[in-house]
Amino acid sequence: MALTKINNNTLSGITGLPSGVGGKILQVSSFVQTSSTQTLSSGSFADLSGVTVAITPSASNSKILLISNIASNLQNDEGYGMQFVRGSTSVYATLQTYSIYGYGITTLYNFNNFQFIDSPNTTSEITYKVQVRSHQGSAVIYNTSVNSNIYLIEIGA
Repeated sequence: MALTKINNNTLSGITGLPSGVGGKILQVSSFVQTSSTQTLSSGSFADLSGVTVAITPSASNSKILLISNIASNLQNDEGYGMQFVRGSTSVYATLQTYSIYGYGITTLYNFNNFQFIDSPNTTSEITYKVQVRSHQGSAVIYNTSVNSNIYLIEIGA
């Protein structure tokens, strides 16, 4: 069987997917937390310091895949929940304040991943951030062993 080579001139002419075919990654924005440890003990959602990133969608029908990895240190029976916020609007929240929970472990270093696909319906710049709330107001320590981060991936419709 003969192999066929495709030259770069053929590929450089491709500028998009055929009509009706979505899923092309259009851009990626990311932020990695680099500041020091943060301790939060609120039963209400509070900003995870600095875990914020902006993106300007190239089309109003684009989807934004949000991915966040939250680093925490849970001691004893501490736990927390999280939410993604677009501007000042919650677009995804864990259902309980203890989606991540220590379950009696003396010290548990966590690096937990959360994802959500948002449909912002805009071509204006939007800012996403991560908020957390602790279970029963316990003090949860974030960014101790590893830094938290957030990624935004624009996906063409």
